[in-house]
Amino acid sequence: MEHALTLHRRGRLDEARALCEELLQEVPASVQPLSLLALIAAQQGDFAHALVSYDRIIALQPDFADAYSNRGASFAALNRPKEALANFDQAIAIDADHVEAHLGRAITWLLLGDFARGWPEFEWRWKSPQGRAMQKRKGVLQPPWLGAEDIAGKTILIHSEKGLGDTLQFCRFAKPVHDLGATVLLQVQEALVEVLDLDGVAQVFTDTQQPPPFDVHCPLLSLPMALNIELAGIPAGKYLRAPIASAARWRAKLGERSKPRIGLVWRGDPDNPIDHKRSLALAQLLPHLPGRYQYMSLQKELNESERRIVAAHSLDFNQSQEMNFVETAALCECLDLVISVDTSVAHLSAALAQKTWILLPFNADCRWLLDRSDSPWYRSATLYRQERSGDWGGVLTRVAADLNRQFT
Repeated sequence: MEHALTLHRRGRLDEARALCEELLQEVPASVQPLSLLALIAAQQGDFAHALVSYDRIIALQPDFADAYSNRGASFAALNRPKEALANFDQAIAIDADHVEAHLGRAITWLLLGDFARGWPEFEWRWKSPQGRAMQKRKGVLQPPWLGAEDIAGKTILIHSEKGLGDTLQFCRFAKPVHDLGATVLLQVQEALVEVLDLDGVAQVFTDTQQPPPFDVHCPLLSLPMALNIELAGIPAGKYLRAPIASAARWRAKLGERSKPRIGLVWRGDPDNPIDHKRSLALAQLLPHLPGRYQYMSLQKELNESERRIVAAHSLDFNQSQEMNFVETAALCECLDLVISVDTSVAHLSAALAQKTWILLPFNADCRWLLDRSDSPWYRSATLYRQERSGDWGGVLTRVAADLNRQFT
């Protein structure tokens, strides 16, 4: 078994899986190789096989909370939220402090639009190793504000905690906090400081700068709970704006519009652990794009493979170098449409109230809810979801059809 664990740690998943199966042929009722086999199957996207293994584990050890929690995660990955919730509940019934089960339940409730239960449950994230490490890194000594106390006349520090897209999505709640009578300080990733010219925010500064004195603090993703936000009450209008001078400079650079202009984003941050399921290759995207539009790359830069593809393609494909978020926002305001995978530019474009088509994997992030083509977070967004895991072809076929209808 130790060799299987070593192979797994080294990323040699196929070998580790085969070895687990050999061990189970010798000792079928062995929980440890079954657990590793289920974990590897889930990592490889084979959730049906993972479920079979978790069933066997639970039959052998019915009080194993981890097995229920992990089985819930596999059901969630298959977009089967009711079964996911039942397993998370069972894990919590066995172990009331099971952090992963609480977080799985929170995310599933949010996926279903049950904000009243989802956002409070999401506070369990601070008990995870990542959450504790973040709290230690932030080192905030002032008390948290989670909505219970009156903050009129106080200064509150609202700070980022996750990715750029999360910050762009949740910074909209700074204005409602200001409307409660508070002075709002906003601490975010350096890349976003210049673009977050938000109503109700007294000062924006980077997460490496020392903030001015403040009374209380709140992480951005705790604001929906603190403000008692319901699905129908999300402030979904335009809340970002590009600098006028930057937008004017882009309009002058692009010149007179001869055909619709469409911005493209086909991949996110490769260091993101879920990037493999949310990104696609440029070579997959280009054949589906009608040739009568002007396409603009909103990727920060192209790699060598992508440059070769662009050079060989007949499309009028422009790419802008050294794009920061201010320049990207300004360019978005000069376009007729942005087509993007689920990454920060999708949030930026939609927060600018630009028409934005967002390409989503089969098991999409809970913010996009379940089985919807619209988004209560962004009125200008349309969602294109995979109907099967990994099937970008079906998504892009629908996009191409809608492009032809959109500008006829």
